[in-house]
Amino acid sequence: MEFPLGLAQVQRQLLLAKSIQIEGYEVSVLCRYGIHDKAAAIAPEGFFEGVHYVYCSGKTSRPENFIVRNLLKFKGLIGEIGYYRRYSRQDQLAGVLVSTNNFYNIIFYYFLGKIFGVTTVVDNVEYWTSNKNFRGIDRFDKFLYDRFYFYFSDRIICISDFLMNRIRASKRKMAVKIPAITDFGKFEKKIPASINAGYRYFLYCGSEHYFDVIDFVISTYEKLGRTDIHLVLITKLTESLSRRLELSWAKDKIKVLQNIPYGDLVDLYCNSEALIIPLRNIDQDKARFPHKISEYCASSRPIVTNRVGEMSNYFNDANSYLCEKYDQEEFADKLKRVISEPERAGQISIRSHELGLREFSFSSYSKILMKLFIEE
Repeated sequence: MEFPLGLAQVQRQLLLAKSIQIEGYEVSVLCRYGIHDKAAAIAPEGFFEGVHYVYCSGKTSRPENFIVRNLLKFKGLIGEIGYYRRYSRQDQLAGVLVSTNNFYNIIFYYFLGKIFGVTTVVDNVEYWTSNKNFRGIDRFDKFLYDRFYFYFSDRIICISDFLMNRIRASKRKMAVKIPAITDFGKFEKKIPASINAGYRYFLYCGSEHYFDVIDFVISTYEKLGRTDIHLVLITKLTESLSRRLELSWAKDKIKVLQNIPYGDLVDLYCNSEALIIPLRNIDQDKARFPHKISEYCASSRPIVTNRVGEMSNYFNDANSYLCEKYDQEEFADKLKRVISEPERAGQISIRSHELGLREFSFSSYSKILMKLFIEE
């Protein structure tokens, strides 16, 4: 885990930890070993936004030496067992919330929980086998994860109805749905930012692993024709993206930003003309609930997305610009409407913010979360 500076999944765990703290419990986030860049300068143990964390290997950065790297992984694993043992002996271990993308970790934490007599809750945020980026052993691990993880957990959190329905089919576990969540207070405080765009822009934020979606966004923007509104992409500037931009007639109006501080990200959200998040009608996107959706709502700006998966459960034409198809022409038309209908766009922004406060604020799920640990 990249705690506390990682992206969506890490931020979700930070917010779940804060939810638990609301109910009066202390939380320690255990990270087995470090994978940060040395420049990150993160202490091996400390507090972040009031949440205690520990790197069990004693190091937060990823060593270049293969032998050292794997020795630290082993040291971190032993360290995790040590913390289980220490907290259990002190009668402080009320439960364990597991966030991992690997099935072998699911088994490890489940049996560790059985040894120390604590409830193990797994937070599932993806339908992993629908992601075609995994190959070989990694793909086999994801196959095992999707089909068997609920046999190696006491309770389960799912981020979407798609994943919840798979749990119901197993008829084995107590499970709850907790959607994408965020800290709305950070958007109200408006953390000071160092970025001043100086131009109007549409914004897309997403991982470089979704290059086909990034390409879709660029192609959609190109269909707008000549416009004074820029496109800002918050993603990693990969070779593939660089080549795509070189081929675009609109490359001078497309900006790529990466590794930006959270305050700048909030500022970019809040000052955009519209926030773009295309979703495809495939199992991978039906199962997901992108973390940025909750942040988009918190920013009070118009959201342009698809009527796919969880979007259908929360969004409608009154609180977003919903596209029926994963289609560049339809997306471009919605972006044009955002600009041509400023009053309607403003009302849609207000309603999406109201929706977010009701459904996506982390503090709304503290009692639901604690029931997983305290109910028999």
